[in-house]
Amino acid sequence: MRNAEFPLPISFRIHHSELRIRKMITSKGNLRIKEIRLLKQAKHRHARGEYFIEGMRLVEDALQHPEQFRKIIYSSRLEEKARGAALLSAARKKIQEAEWLYVNDEVMGSVCDTQNHQGILAVLKMKEGSFAEICQREGIIVLLAGLQDPGNLGTILRVAEAGAAAGVILSKETIDPYNPKVVRASMGSFFRLPFLPDQDMGNSLKNLRSRGWRILATAVHGGPSFWEVDFSKPTAVLFGQEGTGLPSRLLEGADGLLTIPMTPGVDSLNVGMAAGLIIYEAWRQKKIDKQFDL
Repeated sequence: MRNAEFPLPISFRIHHSELRIRKMITSKGNLRIKEIRLLKQAKHRHARGEYFIEGMRLVEDALQHPEQFRKIIYSSRLEEKARGAALLSAARKKIQEAEWLYVNDEVMGSVCDTQNHQGILAVLKMKEGSFAEICQREGIIVLLAGLQDPGNLGTILRVAEAGAAAGVILSKETIDPYNPKVVRASMGSFFRLPFLPDQDMGNSLKNLRSRGWRILATAVHGGPSFWEVDFSKPTAVLFGQEGTGLPSRLLEGADGLLTIPMTPGVDSLNVGMAAGLIIYEAWRQKKIDKQFDL
């Protein structure tokens, strides 16, 4: 038995104190844990205006917007690495209003969308965007109609930010951008790039035209190569669903078509790759114009 002559080591005393302060949730049936787990479903995300992110990289990125945090859930696994301990310390300093939940690794694993979690997950409130915000930025606007693959959508968000696009507008039929797989695939671009989900695409085209934007639709045939398109004008580009492309009503409703040249025998590209090619061509043209003051 220790006494005043033989005090506990500092590291043990701090750890013991934290355990007394933090009450660990050990049941996967805990009501607060069940509520968080429901956010894996789009209907619950949108009903509550919340979504979750997981992993150190995404939480680090999200800390640039501390006002969006509603809950932070973490386990002892986070503190096993110096980066995780530093993240936890930074989050405690920046986030004052959020609810903090300390859980064991089993409970954390039941909430996370990945198999090997890093010991941290955060619930955030959904972003608020507008046409005005997107239209006042430089770069092309990406219009997505009917995309279903979360990896493709996350990739497009990432390449849109990297290629200086103004923003992304998603149709009602497109997969929910708050899907955990989309957020992870965007590698942080999700937080920085303006986007508008769940839009009626017909109304979106009218709205953009009223603001002076030209609408071009991607097609396999029938339009000029994207290399021949002048992107110096405010331009929005429509991309369709993987495999089937754009519906005829949107092809006919566009101001023009553009195509991506391909060698014989190849008739389509992954939509994320197609978007990347066009976004970067538009950015290249703008950079050349600025370089030569055209």
